[in-house]
Amino acid sequence: MSHYPLNKGINKPVEFKGLVGSRYLFLLAGGLGGVFLGFIILRLVGANTYLSVALALGGGFFWVTRVFALSAKYGEHGAMKLQAQSRQPKRIVSRNARLFKGLKQS
Repeated sequence: MSHYPLNKGINKPVEFKGLVGSRYLFLLAGGLGGVFLGFIILRLVGANTYLSVALALGGGFFWVTRVFALSAKYGEHGAMKLQAQSRQPKRIVSRNARLFKGLKQS
């Protein structure tokens, strides 16, 4: 009986053209979707065609290069670490000494 290896990519991160991690893929897709919606809104408002295309291409290029730079700089879990770091308190403020009165010195 032959052995056929299945699921060779199990426990490996999702990778697409150098983007490692699903968070970056979602960032890329969401950003490009936003650029596309911006292009549609510009066209519905009646903006110049060349202006709309130039803004959409510029925004898309900026977004793609920014997401790829973030992926290269921070790696697979870097986006989650940055988000967690921004949610940490900068300092803890205690306005009374009740917290410290119960501590025993050993």
